[in-house]
Amino acid sequence: MRTPAESAGTRGRAPAASDHAAQLRAQTRRRRRETALLLTPALLWVLVAVVIPLGMIVWVSFWRADGPTLVHTFDLTTWDNVISSGAFRSLAWQTVKVVLIVLAIVATVGLLSGYFLARFVRSRRLAAMLLMLAILPFWTSYVIRIITWQPLFGNRGVLNYILTKVGILDQPADVFLYNQTAMIFAMASLYVVFVIGPVFWALSRIDDDVIAASRSLGASAWQTFWRVEFPLAKGGLVAGCFFAAIFLFGDYATEQLIGGGTNPALSGTIRAIAGSGQWPTAAALSVVLLALAAIVLGVFMKIHDLRREL
Repeated sequence: MRTPAESAGTRGRAPAASDHAAQLRAQTRRRRRETALLLTPALLWVLVAVVIPLGMIVWVSFWRADGPTLVHTFDLTTWDNVISSGAFRSLAWQTVKVVLIVLAIVATVGLLSGYFLARFVRSRRLAAMLLMLAILPFWTSYVIRIITWQPLFGNRGVLNYILTKVGILDQPADVFLYNQTAMIFAMASLYVVFVIGPVFWALSRIDDDVIAASRSLGASAWQTFWRVEFPLAKGGLVAGCFFAAIFLFGDYATEQLIGGGTNPALSGTIRAIAGSGQWPTAAALSVVLLALAAIVLGVFMKIHDLRREL
């Protein structure tokens, strides 16, 4: 049985605990309001710049085109034509195939280049300078970078001129431009820098003592790379491929200027169809392209959770 003093002490602690809980709840509500206020500008921007335009594209994909006239109605005709068309399915597969091939090249070259900069270039200043040289082309317009390929690799370009002068070729060759191989090579050279940088920084953050410990335990250089360095650098590799894939799915200039339109993809087809006024078909293909990109990017997120890199 409690004494009068103990009862008085208990009554004194109860209001204090209640006041503390009320203060915590008030602080929680205040933090939530502050967080909401801080997020509001970004959410409004995403709504205006992303959600509403995407919603408009989806809405237009259900319109119907009667010649030059657009009928603003909910109609599945456009989607039936897109889904049932073998040509559109072939375009989708061609787009995904080219993106995957370029990503494989970009990932391999980017990983090797980033590893070389991080492990074999001992001077950090020299490594930074070499990395800047890789980034330097991005200081000019993307279209200008693409156009410069034509005087270099065209039928009358510099490369053909040199090869014919030294006797390697009897006459200028067309294999360096306006075909799928040239297009893939151009895309890989343009987007490999997205992988080199993240891989270099990821490898640079690995403590030298970790590598030394692996080697001291008997692991070979290859085993150290595969079991220690590569898992720690995988985040940079996936992040680089993630951003490269975003640009690859929307790249139509390289397809036209380097590929010569001989290997059409969804992005270039969407541009051509939209230019002819067939907005519902272009919108439907845009939705398909967005879905394919989302699937590929979702695979990257499954391979490595990029949120851990933030």
